Amino acid sequence: MAEAKINTERISNTLCADCGAQFSGAHFCPECGKIQPVDENSDHFSFFGLPRKLRIDEGELEKTFYSLSRKFHPDYFMSASERERQASMERSSKLNDAYRVLRDKIARITYLLTLEGYKEAEKKAPSDLLEEVFELNMQIEQLKAAKRIGEEDDAVDARSSLEDALAGLHEKLAGIDEQLVALSGEWDSASDTNAAAEMKSSLLDRMSEMLSHRSYIRHLIGNIQEEL
Repeated sequence: MAEAKINTERISNTLCADCGAQFSGAHFCPECGKIQPVDENSDHFSFFGLPRKLRIDEGELEKTFYSLSRKFHPDYFMSASERERQASMERSSKLNDAYRVLRDKIARITYLLTLEGYKEAEKKAPSDLLEEVFELNMQIEQLKAAKRIGEEDDAVDARSSLEDALAGLHEKLAGIDEQLVALSGEWDSASDTNAAAEMKSSLLDRMSEMLSHRSYIRHLIGNIQEEL
């Protein structure tokens, strides 16, 4: 699967804030070279010159990040106009936010769903985990009770059971991450082929559901680790 290539020149159509030149947007005006204000409508993908795809050349993303960090650094604009100083700070802030999201495959998927109109995924237990969750909650309560009344043997047994369950939950989490990576590839392929809206919507729904399961399992893992 081809990874999305970064194009730092084309961001969106705009007019230069200084000389008024019209150009296909960039961080700096190609006519006068002045840094431009951040486009309020730009998203993290377009800020890096990327299409809304989920498989990214992360090495290239990192190189671009450091290159733009140097170009946007406020120290280079100490003697520039107030507008340019403000633009450099805004672009530096936007760059950091965008990089923090795009460098992480799960955060990238979550962000794409937000752009596509999905709300933040709620915690939702996978159907095949419901019975196990009931048992885990019972074991957590047993451990709490054993610690409270000082029954060390019972506490040891409860900890052992929870540690085994914890290993299984980490495996389930890894499996979900693998599914999300696979769905990312399907999304990129659908984008490349201009697939029907129904197909794209189905992929987004599946990613949203996987993120809900992931969030629930992470929360459950946190509860168990807190008691161990």
